[in-house]
Amino acid sequence: MVPTRWIDLGRTDPLTFHATYAGVADARAADDPPAVVWGRAGAHVCLGQSQGRCELDAAPEVAVVRRPLGGGAVWVDEQQLSYALVAPLAAVPRRHAEWYGWALAPAIDTFRAFGIAVERIDEDLWHAGRKIAGSGAATIGRSAVVGSSFLLRFPRERFARAVAAPTPAYRARLLEGLAQAMTDWATAGSVPDESALRIAFRAALADRLAWRVQDDRLGREEADEVAAWRAELAAPIETGVRRVSAGIKLNAELTLAVRGDEARVERRWARRSA
Repeated sequence: MVPTRWIDLGRTDPLTFHATYAGVADARAADDPPAVVWGRAGAHVCLGQSQGRCELDAAPEVAVVRRPLGGGAVWVDEQQLSYALVAPLAAVPRRHAEWYGWALAPAIDTFRAFGIAVERIDEDLWHAGRKIAGSGAATIGRSAVVGSSFLLRFPRERFARAVAAPTPAYRARLLEGLAQAMTDWATAGSVPDESALRIAFRAALADRLAWRVQDDRLGREEADEVAAWRAELAAPIETGVRRVSAGIKLNAELTLAVRGDEARVERRWARRSA
């Protein structure tokens, strides 16, 4: 079994959550053990590392943070138990595309331990034909980092209000599309308390990755790196370029597209189980 640090941030602000896993990764020496950063981040729209603000409303009601991991725009709040796995590059698959199968396997086991059947579709987890968890990954320092969450409840109305909408009809279609594309734990089954979910996830990390997690806290060098990352992530975010022209990606299968004066949900391609 591999000794692994468990850093529980509890309830924290968005910048601190994302800066913490990035700082832990940046400070990790080549022979340092893996780490898991765990917590409930305050409400924010979380952009992928290559995204700008162009898909968002000009004045969203919540913070906007661009994480140092890949992927698209997602909603994050205290109704999610968010986590990031920080591992030595030598401990993960060589091909970046294979990181998701490695990193999400413990989450799949955790869902299933509570009777919720999920499958991996590329970098996401799906339940009953809808996305229930996304993920993002990046190399930071000497570390591979993969972040995801357990989405207990998804407030799609709040997320829809944060997305740029040229007309009220577009936003109405967006809400319909999010209902088709996304689900959450509360819809799939009974929501466990955080303690039970944490215990199940830690057990799955041991079974799948042979990680024996032990509670830990940040060291002084890590705290300095976290502070530096927090300052970097607090910098203004540029407008950028849309990933989907005149629309938004809902999941790997569905997109809200604008055709003339009409917005409609379109199927991009058939989903592929991993």
